[in-house]
Amino acid sequence: MMMIKRYLKIVWSSCIVTTFAFGRMLACTFSLINMLLSFTAWSQDAKYITQKIDSIANLYDPDKPGAQLSVLLNGQLIYSKAWGLAELEHRVTLTTGTLIEAGSVSKQFTAAAILLLEKQGKLSLNDHVSEYFPAFGMYRHPILIRHLIHHTSGIREWSDVAELGGWPNTLRIMSNQEVATIIGRQKKLNSIPGERFQYSNSNYILLALIVEKVSGLSLAAFTDQFIFKPAGMQHTQWRTNYQKVVSARSQAYDVKNGNFQLAMPENNIHGSGGLLTTAEDLTKWSGFYLSGKLGGESMFTRQTGLDTLNNGDLNQYAAGMFVSGGSTKRIFQHGGATAGYRAKLVSLPDAGISVAWLSNTSMLDTTGKDLAMDVATLLASPSYFDSAPHTQIEAKPDFKPEELTAYVGLYKSSHSGRDVQIEMGTNGLEMSGNALRRIKKSQFDYYGILFSFEQANQLTIIPPSSEPMHYHLTDSAGSTIPHQVYLGHYYSDEVKASIIIKSVNKKLIAQFVSGDECDLTNHFKDGFISSCDLKADFFFKRDKHGKVTNLDVSTQRALHINFIKQAGSYRPLGGQTSE
Repeated sequence: MMMIKRYLKIVWSSCIVTTFAFGRMLACTFSLINMLLSFTAWSQDAKYITQKIDSIANLYDPDKPGAQLSVLLNGQLIYSKAWGLAELEHRVTLTTGTLIEAGSVSKQFTAAAILLLEKQGKLSLNDHVSEYFPAFGMYRHPILIRHLIHHTSGIREWSDVAELGGWPNTLRIMSNQEVATIIGRQKKLNSIPGERFQYSNSNYILLALIVEKVSGLSLAAFTDQFIFKPAGMQHTQWRTNYQKVVSARSQAYDVKNGNFQLAMPENNIHGSGGLLTTAEDLTKWSGFYLSGKLGGESMFTRQTGLDTLNNGDLNQYAAGMFVSGGSTKRIFQHGGATAGYRAKLVSLPDAGISVAWLSNTSMLDTTGKDLAMDVATLLASPSYFDSAPHTQIEAKPDFKPEELTAYVGLYKSSHSGRDVQIEMGTNGLEMSGNALRRIKKSQFDYYGILFSFEQANQLTIIPPSSEPMHYHLTDSAGSTIPHQVYLGHYYSDEVKASIIIKSVNKKLIAQFVSGDECDLTNHFKDGFISSCDLKADFFFKRDKHGKVTNLDVSTQRALHINFIKQAGSYRPLGGQTSE
């Protein structure tokens, strides 16, 4: 408003100074009237837009945890509001200047630091990670820095491994270096580097450490000097010491049994997350890099460009952000979650729109709400979100029924709450009455989602711009196997911890070093699904004589962690007795 008034004053003064004829002055007056009318219309539109955004964001009560929402349009901040409380105990109001953690939105800053170091000639994205971490030289296939950036390294999710070892209840992991130690002792990868996208925070912990090794500065110091200050992000900093008193930091809250409870991160792990910031600062960042001010056009291309997988397919994860849409309707986005904090940053660069949302509560997790994307959708032309022309996948209709019969059945996974039923139809495989189009011998397309049956009795579902979900074909072969063959003490050198398998009240139970327990439900021969928060598949392995010797545990992001059955009798952790 003040900018418009100043501009009108300048134009009017110019009219007075340069005009002597009445007719000329009249023309200038008419121009000013037209400008005022246009501004009035713009003001009305702005008021309408503000009201619409307010209605979308009308989810937070003044006496509960809240959120911030900021909107950048063509380089100008057109909306910035905050709701709720930053801290419940003392009823501290949450403002637009309150610091909230950005979760995995933080990754694009770590990626940007790596790209800046590449621009400075201090590293290459094709450098072997083993140059910086010699332990990674043990794998048959080299892992490159670009594999870390694009989540195609195959490295297991460190936190899933650590959870099996008792983290965070009995195993305290406080720093990036301790995380690197866990990553470095993993003997297997989830997949061959470059083979597929699989999200893993391990990648960005390693990138943060590479920044420090190469630059000689901490990640916090490097990003402050080369990113935060140049972008004008005056409120932004990393959580490098969770016990530090940070002015204007919000407290984070989860909801349990209908009540809010504190849910703060209690470690110094950062790079994959751990950025303390504001929604306004995130929109400043968007405006900064989208305008090419971070290292120029070539840097912007590196940030937002997509890498290819080993088979030539595009991976939709760029440098710390998911990229979708056509070449003139691009969508850059990333969400974040750390403890009770939640975040989302969405940019529609071809519409000049960026929306940042930060919250100090996880209360919207079960609602399906996506405030940042909802607001971006409101502001953009409806055609912006029209799907890009989909390249028709040429189906291979020729099939022999006996080839596909092996894929038919009910598939289950602990990683997904939805079962998948594959049936045989008149034209081949079907799900929910809709055909799966065969594109390779054991791969099928289902409305743009890849269904892969490459491994026997397994189904891998790979949605676009998302990580794969692993399912197992159910059978009844395991229901008659007595529990006694599985009981015992299993130890993993990769986890540095044990799992006790015991039977209680005719149920098979997995007990972890933390003391937590999981019921195991049988759905496959020697295979079980856990019913606890861990969400893991348990498969017992046998030797050539049929004796159970190993336990294979897979979470969604850490596959096939091996536990070896220990010889001799065992005693359940905590002294409980088994049947």
